[in-house]
Amino acid sequence: MEDTKPPTIGERIAVHLAQYVRHREDFVCPPGMAQSGIAESLGITRAHTAIELKRAIESGRVVVRVAHVAGEPSRRKVYHLTPKGEWIARTVRDRALRRTLELVSPSGRPEVVPGVRAFEVLRAHGVGEGRAVLLMLTRTRIDLRNPSLRHPAKAAPRRMSEEERARVWFDRTFWQPIAWQFEVVQGPPRAPPVPAAA
Repeated sequence: MEDTKPPTIGERIAVHLAQYVRHREDFVCPPGMAQSGIAESLGITRAHTAIELKRAIESGRVVVRVAHVAGEPSRRKVYHLTPKGEWIARTVRDRALRRTLELVSPSGRPEVVPGVRAFEVLRAHGVGEGRAVLLMLTRTRIDLRNPSLRHPAKAAPRRMSEEERARVWFDRTFWQPIAWQFEVVQGPPRAPPVPAAA
């Protein structure tokens, strides 16, 4: 019997980071090891990614360090798996490889294939290793003609109301240019009160 349990976000992060095990000690790391790269690859928000990464760190599946990220101007936190996290990623990958899937070839011909063959075909069509495993676990039919196969659809940006846009414009135009002056006179926010001279 096939295991059709969908992977949790924690498992998806482990599978994603398993692609970067060889970059664990690199001086310059790929963008996929940073929080924004993980969020983009999995199609979830950065806030959700931060929550899940914190859980993974606390449970000992992920370790964080600061490193240069390719294409970024400053150093960032990058994440990599511990042996416990690697074991979870391997377990999830094995679960995906045991499945049987229907692949629709670029010519439109459907074919039922075992998981190992489906994984090889997806990799040959330019789908990343982590993404291929996740597709195999979340779908029973994969259409290779689908252009969004290689990258998940990005979350639609939240639309601001007219009032919110006006507030942002006001803050940017009038408040931010003079806010530093109030801080100089009043002191930084949450500063302890200065005692009066005796």
